[in-house]
Amino acid sequence: MSTLHPSGRFKAGDILFHQGDASDRVLRLKSGEVEILREVGAAAVLLGRVKPGEWLGEMGVIENRVRSATARAATDGEAETLSAADFLDRVSADPALARGLILRLSIRLHTIEDRIAGDLAAFAPGRDATVIDAAARLSLGADSDALRARIGAARIAIGSLPFVVGRQPEEDESAPARRPDLVIADERPFRLSRQHFMIARSGGHLMLSDLGSVLGTIVNGQPIGHHFDKDAVPLRRGENHILAGGFGSPFAFSLTVD
Repeated sequence: MSTLHPSGRFKAGDILFHQGDASDRVLRLKSGEVEILREVGAAAVLLGRVKPGEWLGEMGVIENRVRSATARAATDGEAETLSAADFLDRVSADPALARGLILRLSIRLHTIEDRIAGDLAAFAPGRDATVIDAAARLSLGADSDALRARIGAARIAIGSLPFVVGRQPEEDESAPARRPDLVIADERPFRLSRQHFMIARSGGHLMLSDLGSVLGTIVNGQPIGHHFDKDAVPLRRGENHILAGGFGSPFAFSLTVD
């Protein structure tokens, strides 16, 4: 049961909604921070934090599905609460919000293979994104001992884009239509999805996109994916840190852009 006060105020540790709840309302965080957690086996994995100004649960309402994760207050704070109907009215009155949601929904309706084939032309990198020319050199390496044990210590030169990272399917799972460029073994309960994230170009920018993974991706501290308000973020020159599968995951990468 939610412990969100009717006024929208909450205290650290309060549950704003549970994984499996109906998507009957949307929250917009006004202050404080909220943790997003998903059950993996017997554990609850922290996928990232939502900060003031960001939405919670909007795609669940748009897609008419149950909550795919739990929202727990990390600090005291306050959220604006909108019923599903009120949120849709807000969308109708706000062209920028409507455009962003329609874009995300249209991308999600495509298969992963379509998204990869189409690169990231549909994503707007933002005005502050770094322009990176096509001659930039990219290399991917392990940023944790656990991942280093899986893929080795040598860095992987990325010669062409898009570049997809994913998990080796189990015997009872189907292989993806497009084999990832880097395939990594994992054990149950899985942290890595079969097609987890993609590095690609959008105009003059390099972007990293979560490919609808179960546990999302964190890029330079920003969580993206199904549970958050962005599916892709721009990369920067120098070193970028990528964590696939939530906090505590062994799949920590370092991506260098020279």
